[in-house]
Formats: sequence, C-alpha cells, structure tokens
Amino acid sequence: MDSITRMDRSIEAVVHDLEIALARSAEIAREISTLDAGHRSNPHLLRTKELLADLRARLDGIETFVQNCQMRVHRGDEPPEDIDLWM
Repeated sequence: MDSITRMDRSIEAVVHDLEIALARSAEIAREISTLDAGHRSNPHLLRTKELLADLRARLDGIETFVQNCQMRVHRGDEPPEDIDLWM
C-alpha cells in the first residue's frame, strides 16, 4: 500500500470517529436543552453546558486539522510521511 493510500485510510478513520463524536455532542446538547427549560439557574447544568461547548470547539478544531491534512496529502506539497507524523 502506498503512503497516500495509507494516509487516506488513516484520515478516513479519524473523520469517521469525529463524525460520531460530533453527533453525540449534538445529541447531548439536545438532551441538555430539554433539562434547561425548568432549571436555567442550576450551576451543575450550566457547567455541563460550558464543558459541552468546550468539547464541541475542540472537536471542530480537530476536524479542521484533519481536513487540512487530507488536502495536503492530495496536493502533494507535503511528504505523506510528515502528515503521518502529525496524525
């Protein structure tokens, strides 16, 4: 298997896991919104919402990084071995 194919497979696996994590975080946000209706001032709920927002931001950042790696693999301006090390 050549290095570009190997990188594509690695990136696809990471993207798949990210999609699952992002979907789960969206599901959790929906669940929290149902709890939020009657407990807007609950400090535990507010902290949970903050943690979820932080998690979502980090997942979005990882997703952007992985997409950039994938573009670099296909453009060919970075050796695939370097991208493999980043991953």
